[in-house]
Amino acid sequence: MMGKTPLSVSSPADILAYVLHTLGFTPQDSFVFLTMHGKQLGATLRLDAPGPEVSPAQYAATVRHYLAHDGEADGVLSIAYTDRATIDGTKPYSEHSTAIDNALDTAGTPIRDSWLVTSEQWETYFCQDADCCTPRPLDEVTDSMLNAHLIYEGSNPTAGTITIPDYTGNTPETLDRIGDIITGWTITDPADWTAPVMTGCRALWQETLGTVPDEDTALHLIAALHAPAVRDRIIADTISTDDDPDTFAQVVIGRYPARPDWDRVDATQNLLTGLLSSTPSEARAPLFAFLGWIHWYKGRSSIAAQYLTTAQDTDREHRLTQLLTQLVNTGTLPVCVTSKDTAYQR
Repeated sequence: MMGKTPLSVSSPADILAYVLHTLGFTPQDSFVFLTMHGKQLGATLRLDAPGPEVSPAQYAATVRHYLAHDGEADGVLSIAYTDRATIDGTKPYSEHSTAIDNALDTAGTPIRDSWLVTSEQWETYFCQDADCCTPRPLDEVTDSMLNAHLIYEGSNPTAGTITIPDYTGNTPETLDRIGDIITGWTITDPADWTAPVMTGCRALWQETLGTVPDEDTALHLIAALHAPAVRDRIIADTISTDDDPDTFAQVVIGRYPARPDWDRVDATQNLLTGLLSSTPSEARAPLFAFLGWIHWYKGRSSIAAQYLTTAQDTDREHRLTQLLTQLVNTGTLPVCVTSKDTAYQR
Protein backbone atom coordinates (compact mmCIF):
# COMPACT_ATOMS: atom_id res chain seq x y z
CA MET A 1 0.00 0.00 0.00
CA MET A 2 1.48 3.34 -1.05
CA GLY A 3 0.79 6.45 0.97
CA LYS A 4 -1.24 7.02 4.13
CA THR A 5 -4.44 8.21 2.48
CA PRO A 6 -6.43 7.00 -0.54
CA LEU A 7 -4.94 8.09 -3.85
CA SER A 8 -6.92 10.10 -6.38
CA VAL A 9 -5.86 9.51 -9.99
CA SER A 10 -7.45 11.94 -12.41
CA SER A 11 -5.15 12.20 -15.45
CA PRO A 12 -2.64 10.25 -17.55
CA ALA A 13 0.14 12.27 -15.90
CA ASP A 14 -1.06 10.98 -12.52
CA ILE A 15 -0.92 7.40 -13.82
CA LEU A 16 2.63 7.87 -15.10
CA ALA A 17 3.68 9.40 -11.77
CA TYR A 18 2.08 6.51 -9.92
CA VAL A 19 4.15 4.01 -11.94
CA LEU A 20 7.42 5.76 -11.07
CA HIS A 21 6.62 5.69 -7.36
CA THR A 22 5.39 2.10 -7.47
CA LEU A 23 8.53 0.83 -9.23
CA GLY A 24 10.96 3.26 -7.60
CA PHE A 25 12.67 3.99 -10.90
CA THR A 26 12.00 5.14 -14.46
CA PRO A 27 11.71 2.06 -16.71
CA GLN A 28 13.78 1.82 -19.87
CA ASP A 29 12.94 -0.39 -22.86
CA SER A 30 10.06 -1.82 -20.89
CA PHE A 31 6.33 -2.36 -20.93
CA VAL A 32 4.36 -1.62 -17.77
CA PHE A 33 0.82 -2.89 -17.27
CA LEU A 34 -1.63 -1.88 -14.55
CA THR A 35 -4.73 -3.97 -14.00
CA MET A 36 -8.03 -2.24 -13.32
CA HIS A 37 -10.90 -3.23 -11.04
CA GLY A 38 -13.61 -0.93 -12.28
CA LYS A 39 -12.12 2.51 -11.65
CA GLN A 40 -9.55 1.26 -9.16
CA LEU A 41 -5.94 0.38 -9.92
CA GLY A 42 -4.87 -3.20 -9.24
CA ALA A 43 -1.53 -4.90 -9.80
CA THR A 44 1.50 -3.43 -11.58
CA LEU A 45 3.59 -5.56 -13.93
CA ARG A 46 6.84 -4.50 -15.60
CA LEU A 47 8.41 -6.58 -18.36
CA ASP A 48 11.47 -5.98 -20.48
CA ALA A 49 10.55 -4.92 -24.00
CA PRO A 50 10.65 -7.85 -26.43
CA GLY A 51 13.89 -8.64 -28.20
CA PRO A 52 14.04 -9.39 -31.93
CA GLU A 53 13.76 -13.13 -31.25
CA VAL A 54 10.39 -12.78 -29.47
CA SER A 55 7.38 -12.82 -31.78
CA PRO A 56 4.35 -10.58 -31.10
CA ALA A 57 2.23 -13.66 -30.36
CA GLN A 58 4.78 -15.01 -27.87
CA TYR A 59 5.08 -11.72 -26.04
CA ALA A 60 1.33 -11.18 -25.95
CA ALA A 61 0.84 -14.68 -24.52
CA THR A 62 3.39 -13.93 -21.79
CA VAL A 63 1.66 -10.68 -20.86
CA ARG A 64 -1.75 -12.35 -20.84
CA HIS A 65 -0.42 -15.20 -18.66
CA TYR A 66 1.00 -12.89 -16.01
CA LEU A 67 -1.98 -10.52 -15.90
CA ALA A 68 -4.40 -13.44 -15.64
CA HIS A 69 -3.23 -13.94 -12.04
CA ASP A 70 -5.29 -10.88 -11.10
CA GLY A 71 -8.63 -12.64 -11.35
CA GLU A 72 -10.59 -9.52 -10.41
CA ALA A 73 -9.24 -7.38 -13.25
CA ASP A 74 -11.66 -6.14 -15.89
CA GLY A 75 -9.29 -3.88 -17.80
CA VAL A 76 -5.64 -2.93 -18.25
CA LEU A 77 -3.56 0.22 -18.73
CA SER A 78 -0.46 -0.19 -20.90
CA ILE A 79 2.68 1.96 -21.03
CA ALA A 80 5.66 1.49 -23.34
CA TYR A 81 8.93 3.06 -22.16
CA THR A 82 11.50 3.40 -24.91
CA ASP A 83 13.62 5.89 -26.83
CA ARG A 84 13.17 4.02 -30.09
CA ALA A 85 11.95 6.30 -32.81
CA THR A 86 8.43 6.55 -34.21
CA ILE A 87 8.84 6.15 -37.99
CA ASP A 88 6.18 7.42 -40.39
CA GLY A 89 3.62 7.32 -37.62
CA THR A 90 4.44 3.75 -36.60
CA LYS A 91 5.32 3.64 -32.92
CA PRO A 92 7.98 1.33 -31.45
CA TYR A 93 6.86 -2.25 -30.83
CA SER A 94 3.65 -1.59 -32.73
CA GLU A 95 3.18 -5.23 -33.79
CA HIS A 96 3.74 -6.46 -30.25
CA SER A 97 1.41 -3.82 -28.84
CA THR A 98 -1.33 -4.75 -31.29
CA ALA A 99 -0.93 -8.43 -30.38
CA ILE A 100 -1.17 -7.56 -26.68
CA ASP A 101 -4.26 -5.45 -27.32
CA ASN A 102 -5.97 -8.33 -29.14
CA ALA A 103 -4.94 -10.95 -26.56
CA LEU A 104 -6.18 -8.93 -23.60
CA ASP A 105 -9.42 -8.05 -25.36
CA THR A 106 -10.03 -11.76 -25.97
CA ALA A 107 -9.26 -12.46 -22.30
CA GLY A 108 -11.94 -9.99 -21.16
CA THR A 109 -9.44 -7.46 -19.83
CA PRO A 110 -9.21 -4.93 -22.67
CA ILE A 111 -6.65 -2.16 -22.73
CA ARG A 112 -8.52 0.94 -21.60
CA ASP A 113 -5.74 3.38 -22.33
CA SER A 114 -2.10 3.29 -23.34
CA TRP A 115 0.86 5.63 -23.54
CA LEU A 116 4.34 5.85 -25.02
CA VAL A 117 6.99 7.42 -22.77
CA THR A 118 10.47 8.47 -23.89
CA SER A 119 13.21 10.24 -21.97
CA GLU A 120 11.89 13.55 -23.29
CA GLN A 121 8.08 13.28 -23.64
CA TRP A 122 4.96 11.14 -23.44
CA GLU A 123 1.94 10.64 -25.66
CA THR A 124 -1.04 8.36 -26.20
CA TYR A 125 0.01 5.08 -27.82
CA PHE A 126 -3.21 4.05 -29.56
CA CYS A 127 -4.85 7.21 -30.88
CA GLN A 128 -7.28 8.07 -33.64
CA ASP A 129 -6.72 11.79 -34.14
CA ALA A 130 -3.91 14.34 -34.05
CA ASP A 131 -5.03 15.95 -30.77
CA CYS A 132 -4.56 12.83 -28.65
CA CYS A 133 -1.25 12.01 -30.38
CA THR A 134 0.32 15.33 -29.49
CA PRO A 135 3.50 14.71 -27.46
CA ARG A 136 3.41 16.11 -23.93
CA PRO A 137 6.37 17.25 -21.80
CA LEU A 138 7.52 15.05 -18.91
CA ASP A 139 7.14 18.11 -16.66
CA GLU A 140 3.43 17.33 -16.63
CA VAL A 141 4.27 14.09 -14.82
CA THR A 142 6.61 15.62 -12.25
CA ASP A 143 4.22 18.54 -11.74
CA SER A 144 1.14 16.35 -11.36
CA MET A 145 -0.95 16.51 -8.20
CA LEU A 146 -0.41 12.82 -7.49
CA ASN A 147 3.37 13.11 -7.75
CA ALA A 148 3.34 15.99 -5.27
CA HIS A 149 1.05 14.05 -2.95
CA LEU A 150 3.25 10.94 -2.97
CA ILE A 151 6.44 12.91 -2.36
CA TYR A 152 4.72 14.72 0.52
CA GLU A 153 3.86 11.31 2.02
CA GLY A 154 7.49 10.22 1.83
CA SER A 155 7.60 8.23 -1.41
CA ASN A 156 10.71 8.50 -3.57
CA PRO A 157 10.33 7.90 -7.34
CA THR A 158 14.08 7.26 -7.66
CA ALA A 159 14.39 4.80 -4.77
CA GLY A 160 15.07 2.04 -7.27
CA THR A 161 18.38 3.50 -8.45
CA ILE A 162 21.11 1.48 -6.78
CA THR A 163 23.68 3.16 -4.57
CA ILE A 164 26.97 1.47 -3.76
CA PRO A 165 28.74 2.38 -0.48
CA ASP A 166 32.46 3.08 -0.68
CA TYR A 167 35.03 0.83 0.97
CA THR A 168 37.76 2.71 2.83
CA GLY A 169 39.54 -0.10 4.66
CA ASN A 170 42.82 -1.90 4.03
CA THR A 171 42.05 -4.15 1.07
CA PRO A 172 44.96 -6.66 1.32
CA GLU A 173 44.43 -7.10 5.06
CA THR A 174 40.68 -7.61 4.72
CA LEU A 175 41.04 -10.08 1.86
CA ASP A 176 43.59 -12.06 3.90
CA ARG A 177 41.23 -12.19 6.89
CA ILE A 178 38.33 -13.39 4.71
CA GLY A 179 40.60 -16.03 3.17
CA ASP A 180 41.74 -17.22 6.60
CA ILE A 181 38.12 -17.64 7.73
CA ILE A 182 37.24 -19.77 4.70
CA THR A 183 40.44 -21.84 5.05
CA GLY A 184 39.35 -22.83 8.54
CA TRP A 185 36.10 -24.36 7.25
CA THR A 186 35.64 -27.96 6.21
CA ILE A 187 32.79 -28.73 3.80
CA THR A 188 32.73 -32.37 2.71
CA ASP A 189 29.14 -32.49 1.39
CA PRO A 190 27.69 -29.27 -0.12
CA ALA A 191 24.17 -30.66 0.35
CA ASP A 192 24.63 -31.45 4.06
CA TRP A 193 22.96 -28.44 5.60
CA THR A 194 23.36 -29.89 9.10
CA ALA A 195 27.17 -29.72 8.97
CA PRO A 196 28.71 -27.41 11.63
CA VAL A 197 29.93 -24.86 9.08
CA MET A 198 26.47 -24.68 7.50
CA THR A 199 24.50 -24.42 10.73
CA GLY A 200 26.93 -21.89 12.17
CA CYS A 201 26.88 -19.60 9.13
CA ARG A 202 23.12 -19.87 8.69
CA ALA A 203 22.51 -19.06 12.35
CA LEU A 204 24.90 -16.10 12.25
CA TRP A 205 23.09 -14.63 9.23
CA GLN A 206 19.68 -14.95 10.86
CA GLU A 207 20.91 -13.56 14.19
CA THR A 208 22.51 -10.54 12.49
CA LEU A 209 19.40 -9.49 10.53
CA GLY A 210 18.16 -6.13 11.75
CA THR A 211 21.48 -5.27 13.44
CA VAL A 212 24.72 -3.52 12.55
CA PRO A 213 27.42 -6.20 12.82
CA ASP A 214 30.85 -5.56 14.31
CA GLU A 215 33.91 -6.00 12.09
CA ASP A 216 34.59 -9.65 12.92
CA THR A 217 30.94 -10.62 12.38
CA ALA A 218 30.82 -8.70 9.12
CA LEU A 219 33.88 -10.53 7.78
CA HIS A 220 32.39 -13.92 8.71
CA LEU A 221 29.17 -13.02 6.88
CA ILE A 222 31.11 -11.90 3.82
CA ALA A 223 33.26 -15.04 3.92
CA ALA A 224 30.11 -17.18 3.92
CA LEU A 225 29.16 -15.68 0.55
CA HIS A 226 32.52 -16.76 -0.90
CA ALA A 227 31.93 -20.43 -0.08
CA PRO A 228 29.47 -21.46 -2.84
CA ALA A 229 27.68 -24.23 -0.92
CA VAL A 230 27.19 -22.03 2.15
CA ARG A 231 26.27 -19.03 -0.01
CA ASP A 232 23.56 -20.89 -1.90
CA ARG A 233 21.96 -22.14 1.33
CA ILE A 234 22.03 -18.64 2.86
CA ILE A 235 20.49 -17.16 -0.29
CA ALA A 236 17.67 -19.71 -0.15
CA ASP A 237 17.15 -19.02 3.57
CA THR A 238 16.05 -15.51 2.60
CA ILE A 239 12.83 -17.00 1.22
CA SER A 240 12.54 -20.31 3.11
CA THR A 241 14.71 -22.03 5.73
CA ASP A 242 13.11 -25.41 4.91
CA ASP A 243 15.83 -28.04 4.38
CA ASP A 244 13.73 -30.08 1.96
CA PRO A 245 15.84 -30.38 -1.25
CA ASP A 246 12.85 -29.81 -3.55
CA THR A 247 11.87 -26.66 -1.66
CA PHE A 248 15.47 -25.43 -1.84
CA ALA A 249 15.47 -25.91 -5.63
CA GLN A 250 12.10 -24.19 -6.01
CA VAL A 251 13.30 -21.20 -4.02
CA VAL A 252 16.52 -20.70 -5.96
CA ILE A 253 14.81 -20.60 -9.37
CA GLY A 254 11.76 -18.62 -8.21
CA ARG A 255 9.23 -21.46 -8.28
CA TYR A 256 8.44 -21.29 -4.54
CA PRO A 257 4.63 -21.03 -4.39
CA ALA A 258 4.13 -19.59 -0.89
CA ARG A 259 4.37 -15.98 0.27
CA PRO A 260 7.93 -15.08 1.31
CA ASP A 261 8.54 -13.46 4.68
CA TRP A 262 9.05 -10.02 3.18
CA ASP A 263 10.26 -8.58 6.50
CA ARG A 264 13.13 -11.09 6.43
CA VAL A 265 13.80 -10.31 2.77
CA ASP A 266 14.00 -6.58 3.49
CA ALA A 267 16.26 -7.21 6.50
CA THR A 268 18.57 -9.37 4.36
CA GLN A 269 18.72 -6.69 1.67
CA ASN A 270 19.60 -4.04 4.28
CA LEU A 271 22.28 -6.27 5.80
CA LEU A 272 23.85 -6.94 2.40
CA THR A 273 23.89 -3.24 1.55
CA GLY A 274 25.56 -2.49 4.88
CA LEU A 275 28.15 -5.23 4.36
CA LEU A 276 29.30 -3.59 1.14
CA SER A 277 31.00 -0.94 3.31
CA SER A 278 33.15 -3.69 4.82
CA THR A 279 33.84 -5.47 1.51
CA PRO A 280 36.75 -4.59 -0.81
CA SER A 281 35.84 -4.15 -4.47
CA GLU A 282 37.53 -7.44 -5.41
CA ALA A 283 35.23 -9.39 -3.08
CA ARG A 284 31.88 -7.74 -3.84
CA ALA A 285 30.55 -9.88 -6.70
CA PRO A 286 28.66 -12.37 -4.45
CA LEU A 287 26.98 -9.50 -2.58
CA PHE A 288 25.89 -7.78 -5.78
CA ALA A 289 24.59 -11.07 -7.20
CA PHE A 290 22.65 -11.75 -3.99
CA LEU A 291 21.11 -8.27 -4.10
CA GLY A 292 20.18 -8.80 -7.74
CA TRP A 293 18.41 -12.06 -6.87
CA ILE A 294 16.47 -10.38 -4.04
CA HIS A 295 15.23 -7.60 -6.33
CA TRP A 296 14.28 -10.17 -8.96
CA TYR A 297 12.18 -11.89 -6.31
CA LYS A 298 10.51 -8.57 -5.57
CA GLY A 299 9.58 -8.20 -9.24
CA ARG A 300 12.11 -5.45 -9.84
CA SER A 301 14.01 -6.92 -12.75
CA SER A 302 15.52 -3.59 -13.82
CA ILE A 303 17.15 -3.12 -10.42
CA ALA A 304 18.21 -6.76 -10.43
CA ALA A 305 19.88 -6.20 -13.79
CA GLN A 306 21.76 -3.17 -12.43
CA TYR A 307 23.19 -5.22 -9.56
CA LEU A 308 24.07 -8.15 -11.81
CA THR A 309 25.80 -5.87 -14.29
CA THR A 310 27.80 -4.38 -11.42
CA ALA A 311 28.69 -7.90 -10.27
CA GLN A 312 29.87 -8.76 -13.79
CA ASP A 313 32.00 -5.61 -13.89
CA THR A 314 33.53 -6.69 -10.57
CA ASP A 315 34.27 -10.29 -11.56
CA ARG A 316 33.68 -11.47 -15.13
CA GLU A 317 34.21 -15.11 -14.11
CA HIS A 318 31.74 -15.13 -11.21
CA ARG A 319 29.58 -18.16 -11.98
CA LEU A 320 26.55 -17.24 -9.83
CA THR A 321 26.31 -13.87 -11.55
CA GLN A 322 26.37 -15.56 -14.95
CA LEU A 323 23.58 -17.97 -13.99
CA LEU A 324 21.37 -15.29 -12.43
CA THR A 325 21.88 -13.00 -15.42
CA GLN A 326 20.63 -15.75 -17.71
CA LEU A 327 17.63 -16.31 -15.43
CA VAL A 328 16.66 -12.62 -15.31
CA ASN A 329 17.24 -12.12 -19.03
CA THR A 330 14.70 -14.81 -19.91
CA GLY A 331 11.99 -12.47 -18.62
CA THR A 332 10.76 -15.16 -16.24
CA LEU A 333 9.24 -13.85 -13.01
CA PRO A 334 9.20 -15.61 -9.64
CA VAL A 335 5.87 -17.28 -8.91
CA CYS A 336 5.23 -15.00 -5.93
CA VAL A 337 5.25 -11.92 -8.17
CA THR A 338 2.27 -13.15 -10.14
CA SER A 339 -0.23 -12.92 -7.27
CA LYS A 340 -1.15 -9.84 -5.24
CA ASP A 341 -1.45 -12.11 -2.19
CA THR A 342 2.21 -13.18 -2.34
CA ALA A 343 3.94 -10.34 -4.20
CA TYR A 344 6.09 -7.68 -2.58
CA GLN A 345 3.93 -4.57 -2.16
CA ARG A 346 6.01 -1.98 -0.33
